[in-house]
Amino acid sequence: MYLDSHTHLNETSLYKNYEKYIDNFLKIWWKKLVNIWVDFERTERALKIQEKYKNICLTSWWFHPTESIFKYKWKNKYEFSKNKIVNWNEYLKLSKIYLENLIKDTKIVAIWECGIDFHYFDFLKDWQTKEEVIKQQEELFILQLDLAKKYNLPVVIHSRDAFYETCEILENYKNLKLYFHCWGYGPKEIEYAQNKFENIWFGFDGNITYKKADNLRESVKKAKLNTILLETDAPYLSPQIVRKEKNQPANVKYVYDYVENLIGKDIKEKVKLNFEKFYNVKIV
Repeated sequence: MYLDSHTHLNETSLYKNYEKYIDNFLKIWWKKLVNIWVDFERTERALKIQEKYKNICLTSWWFHPTESIFKYKWKNKYEFSKNKIVNWNEYLKLSKIYLENLIKDTKIVAIWECGIDFHYFDFLKDWQTKEEVIKQQEELFILQLDLAKKYNLPVVIHSRDAFYETCEILENYKNLKLYFHCWGYGPKEIEYAQNKFENIWFGFDGNITYKKADNLRESVKKAKLNTILLETDAPYLSPQIVRKEKNQPANVKYVYDYVENLIGKDIKEKVKLNFEKFYNVKIV
């Protein structure tokens, strides 16, 4: 049984042929995949996919930590949605209203991919400062963590070049179920997180198969079996064996095969149990 814990079928490059990619997933002894909403246009796409494939696709929504960089159009003006330009405080207010309505009206299984990301500081506008962006990321992260706490939803973390800054905020949310998607740190950080948080999971992707990914290989060996989830993050991070191709959910099989060979154990059943516990679903 294969489960893709994080994919983007509503991404433009996959959405135009999403039925084909789901069919490919079905052929490898499928069970479930989690489709991530990334903006307003792709939210509609995700809902359409979910409606057609209710028994396969779970869905989740997120406001990415880099919103404060890539949605910044000019000084203190952010693109909340098409034709709606607002200041940052209004952006936060509208984000909370929109996300809360989605939680109430749709079957969201998690708050997805919120966190702290210091990787894209080279993209800052001339009038932006790192300090300002860090503060905004923290505000957006806390907003989503508060909603997860209010509605008892698990949280999937996007953290890049900011592990300890991310953990510092999570200190106040230890009772939530936390999943570091697309693990990008090392075994030392795995050990730290396992000791710090009781309800913790780690997602490993196709990049664990890359030649220079020793940190990821050592990380998955350090992770407890009951914390491991496997994912594609398609259309990104194709496994080495298909690295020249666009990634798709069916390629999660290569991630399973590689990790199982690396740690010397068949972990399909364990990953299934981890998936069920984190997302609060039963797979039959």
